[in-house]
Amino acid sequence: MVLPDYDSIIFDFRGHGDSGGKFSWSAKEHLDLDAVLDFAVSEGYERIGIIAFSLGAAASINAASKRDDIKSMVLISCPTSFWKIDYHFWEPEMFSDLKDNLECNWEGKGARVANFMTAKPKPLDDITTVKDTAILFIHGDSDWVIKHYHSKRLYDAAKTHKELQIIEKGLHAERLIQQYPDRMKSLMLGWFSDTMKEKARPK
Repeated sequence: MVLPDYDSIIFDFRGHGDSGGKFSWSAKEHLDLDAVLDFAVSEGYERIGIIAFSLGAAASINAASKRDDIKSMVLISCPTSFWKIDYHFWEPEMFSDLKDNLECNWEGKGARVANFMTAKPKPLDDITTVKDTAILFIHGDSDWVIKHYHSKRLYDAAKTHKELQIIEKGLHAERLIQQYPDRMKSLMLGWFSDTMKEKARPK
């Protein structure tokens, strides 16, 4: 999805795609995001926004809790904690995701993983220290992986400018964009238009 009037930096977290290392299930991924944000700042970007999904959204909260240079975030299907993820495998939406993965031959799926028992920062704790970053939470009410109460609790705990959108019959993370491309684009562009104010381009 292309967002006009914004420059985009897309990267692979550790253990994914072309990135080295092993995926740590949100224990260290905020450090990967820090590296990308440091690069953006070094290039002169002053108004930085983030669109993140699932555990990437968790890493974004964990990073934002220790930074003051993120202007706005759109967090989609974000968990309150890795250990609170629901995984309701018996729900019919799981089979919809499985069908989607099979039809794309699992392209872009999977990761090289580290020990998932590693201690992890909890977004529900870190969200309370985010002060100057506007946050739009988006969640589908048919998400079988991370139930939408997660975003509701994060929204309630956040002490910054915020908004919550629960999408009826919405699935997990990127599947929301597959389901509702126009609505999701409108939500994200509208949020950035309201909270970024100026184009996120270097001087």
